[in-house]
Amino acid sequence: MSILYSILKPLVRKVVKGSSVHREESYEEFKKASYDVQRKFHFKLPEIRGYEFRDEMLNGFHIIVGKKEGTDPDRALVYYPGGGSRRWQLPYRNSIRNYIAGTGAELWIPLYPLLPDYDLMDETEFVIQVHQKMMERFEPEKIVWIGFSGGADVMFQAGRHMVQKYKELPMPGMMIPVSCSGLLMSEEAKARMKEIDPRDPILHWNMFDTMVKYYDPKNELPQYILGKADEDDYTGFPKVIMYFAGDEVFAGIAPDYKKSFQRCGVKDYEIRVIEGMIHAWPVFTFLKEGREGEKMIIEDIVRYFDGISHKE
Repeated sequence: MSILYSILKPLVRKVVKGSSVHREESYEEFKKASYDVQRKFHFKLPEIRGYEFRDEMLNGFHIIVGKKEGTDPDRALVYYPGGGSRRWQLPYRNSIRNYIAGTGAELWIPLYPLLPDYDLMDETEFVIQVHQKMMERFEPEKIVWIGFSGGADVMFQAGRHMVQKYKELPMPGMMIPVSCSGLLMSEEAKARMKEIDPRDPILHWNMFDTMVKYYDPKNELPQYILGKADEDDYTGFPKVIMYFAGDEVFAGIAPDYKKSFQRCGVKDYEIRVIEGMIHAWPVFTFLKEGREGEKMIIEDIVRYFDGISHKE
């Protein structure tokens, strides 16, 4: 563990977990907090020497698309930013460059609809439409989805929605969800989360007892959109490499995902719990641990693309 990481971890606990995060007292406060953070966001395409970016608009929403200058990649990487469906936690400039240069792929970052003006079904349908748009250019097996925290939830929502409503639509070739959760938990998962809670400097084990009513205020979304790892249908899912931090409460859900993957016949999956790490650590690349996490994910993607290239 790096010195900076060991210093910051207890500070984060005091500032974040010691605050009122995830404990809004009313839906109106939840809405206000969401609008407050969204007002601070101003869309701008990245500017990185040697790389070119464009804005692919879809139904009034931005999709940032980037690649190396002068290239025409035949493979694509879709990065679903975190932010709990209330904001977009975009990757740092260095990460954008690393994902493009490291994988040789065109990078797509969909800025999907956010709460509270849109609901989880709206963002899910948007992701499906992005996938359909991408398949006009890319073969589905040459598309990889990665997502962090809320972004991991978004991409898994979309996959489960494809199972339920778009069975004819090919899945992407691989999914890499990092710090994925869903909104509903088994009692066994809650018990495991409670056990991890003292080590987690950011999240509370019972946070979803509060959050679920804000994400589904009308109580009308189907369970598979909300997500319940031990009961969800993952039939037909492609290769999955799922990451959890050892010191995040969401690691308590990992056995439920394994149970469902096995029940649904997911043939190629890995669930990796990285000890000592915190929630969504590979996005924090100002830390050595974050850079190492990002490198692991890029290596996963490269191995996948190399594997399908050898089959051609």
